[in-house]
Amino acid sequence: MMLDVLEEHLSEAAFFWSQWERALVAPDYTLEETAELEERLLAHLDGLVAAGAAAIEVLSSVVHEREDPGEVFAAAWSLLALAPSLVLDAVKARATDAPPPVQASIRRALELGEKGVVETALAPLLTTAEPMAVSVLGFRGHLLGGRAEELLSHPDALVVTAALRALNLSSKPHAPRLLGVLLGDSRPEVRWAAIETGLVFGVRDAWTVCERESTATGSPLRRRLWALLAAAGDVRFLARLISFSEEAATREDALWALGFTGRVPAAESCLRWMCEEPRVARLAGEAFSAITGLRMAGAHVLPEPEPEDALPPLEDEDLDADLGLRPEDALALPAQDEVARWWERARDGFSPDNRYLLGKPFTGASLLEALAQGPMRRRHLYALELMVRTRGSYAVQVRAFTSRQREQLALASAVRERLPAWGFMS
Repeated sequence: MMLDVLEEHLSEAAFFWSQWERALVAPDYTLEETAELEERLLAHLDGLVAAGAAAIEVLSSVVHEREDPGEVFAAAWSLLALAPSLVLDAVKARATDAPPPVQASIRRALELGEKGVVETALAPLLTTAEPMAVSVLGFRGHLLGGRAEELLSHPDALVVTAALRALNLSSKPHAPRLLGVLLGDSRPEVRWAAIETGLVFGVRDAWTVCERESTATGSPLRRRLWALLAAAGDVRFLARLISFSEEAATREDALWALGFTGRVPAAESCLRWMCEEPRVARLAGEAFSAITGLRMAGAHVLPEPEPEDALPPLEDEDLDADLGLRPEDALALPAQDEVARWWERARDGFSPDNRYLLGKPFTGASLLEALAQGPMRRRHLYALELMVRTRGSYAVQVRAFTSRQREQLALASAVRERLPAWGFMS
C-alpha cells in the first residue's frame, strides 16, 4: 500500500474514533446511530490492517512518536492485529513520558482490540501489576477473581479501581475482605469503585457510604452518587433532590439525578427550570424526557441561539475557562410552554406511585430497552443498575464496541421479565 493511502486511512480512522468516543456519551446518539459511526471507523482500521507487513514500521513509529491521540489509537489497534509485541513495547515506552491523552488512546486500543490477542500481549505485565494492563484486562473481563482480590492492597489507585471492577463480574459468592477498608479510602475514585462493588455484592455498608458521600460538600462524586441514589428508588431522597435543585450551586447535579428517579414530582420540578438560562434548561429538558419519554424535538424545542461573534475584552476573558465541547452542549433547548401543554394532557397517564423510564413504568424490560434504544449519555448509570439488580450476573460494557454491547444485551434478555423492579436499597 502506498504511504499516502496509509496516511489517509490513519487520518480518517483518527477522525471517526474521536467522533465515536464522543457518541458513546452523547445525548443525541443511540446505540444504533453509534454503530453506524463505528462501521465507518472499522472500515478505515481494516484498511490499515489490510496493508499487512508493509505498514508495521509506519504504524509503530506513529505509536511511539506522534502526539495525536486519534492517530495513536488507530495505529495501536491495527498493530495489535499485525505485530502485538510492538504494542507491548509501546506500552512500556510511553507509560510515563506520553501526554495523558496519548496514554488513554493506547489503553482504548487495548480495550477494544481483538479477543485473545490483547490478553496474550498483556499477560507478562499482569505479573508486575502494571496499571494499564490491570485496567485493560479488568475492562475486558479477563482479570480473574483471585488475582483481582490480591491487587486490592496495591498502592496505585488505578490498579485498585480496576481490580474492584473486575470483581463485579467475578463468580465469587462473597464480597472481598478488604472492601470495608476501601469504602473509607481517601481517594475518591477508589471509594466510588468500592461503592459499586459493594452494591453488586449486596453490602449494606456500601449504601451507607454512598449516602454519606453524597452530602459531602463539593464531593467530586456528587453527580454520580445522586443519580445512583435516585435510581435506587428511595422516595425520601426525591424531596432532597428537589430541594438541591433550588440551590444554584447544586442545581445542575440535581437535575441530572432527578431524571433517574422516574417520579412525577421530579418531572414537574424539571418543568419549572426549563425557562432558566440555556445550560440549566437543557439539563431540565433531558431529565424530563428521561422520565416521561417526551422526545425533545419539533414544537417542543426552541431554535438554537445565534453564537456570539464579538470577543470579550482581554481583561474580561477567563483564560482558564474550559472551551471544549461537553456532552450537555448537544442537548436540545426545551420550549417550556409547549412542553407544559403536552404535560397537561399526558399527566393523568402517570401515577405518583410509580417510577417511569422513558415514559413507561419501570420494569426489567424497560431498563433493557433504555440500554438498547435510549440516549447514550445516560446508559452508564442504567448499566450499573442492571449489574446491581442482577448481582453482577449481567453487565453491559457501555464503552465497548457496539457489537459486544449487543451480545451482552442479548444475554441479559434472559432475565428481561424476571429482573426485580423494586427499589434496591432495602
